[in-house]
Formats: sequence, C-alpha cells, structure tokens
Amino acid sequence: MARDGNRPHPSALARYPVPIELISALFRADDAERDRLLAPMPAYGRARIAAYCADHARLEALGLKVARSCDEAMLVKAAGPALGADLFVRSRAGAPAQIQRQAA
Repeated sequence: MARDGNRPHPSALARYPVPIELISALFRADDAERDRLLAPMPAYGRARIAAYCADHARLEALGLKVARSCDEAMLVKAAGPALGADLFVRSRAGAPAQIQRQAA
C-alpha cells in the first residue's frame, strides 16, 4: 500500500511523538492562535513539534515559527545537535534555505 503524503510516517512519529491533531491546528492557526496553543506547553514539547515540522517540507515554515519559541538547548535535546542548532539559527534569521536534516 502506498504511503499517503498527508499522513505522518511512523518513523517521524516515533522520533517526535506529537498529536497530529495539534500539528493540524497549529498549521491552520494564525499567529495569535498559534501563540495561544503553544503558550501552555513545556519548552521540550514545543521543541519536539518544531523538530517534527522540520522533518516535513510542507511544515517547515511552521517548524521555524515554533522553533522561535524555543531555546537552543531544547531544540538540540529534541532534534539532535545538528538539526537542533540549525533550527535555532534559522528560526532567528528567517533564512529561506532548506533545513539540513540529519541522516536517519
């Protein structure tokens, strides 16, 4: 059976276990609503969401927005040294270049 491009891959969910309903709500939300949804979350939870989104091209912009609410240490803890540091830098710079993903 072919994979549906709109459904999360099991490997991504295993690395970054986040509710797909939350990702969907964040994707549809405007800036104020997104901030409201993220505000009660712990820093590590936000970092996991940023890492999950960074792993998916169509969610990359959302991942950078979420990563702006995280410190570098949490992003590194959630995504690993290379991707976490890259997410931190790019979320502050707003660079349009593609995130460098870690080899699986």
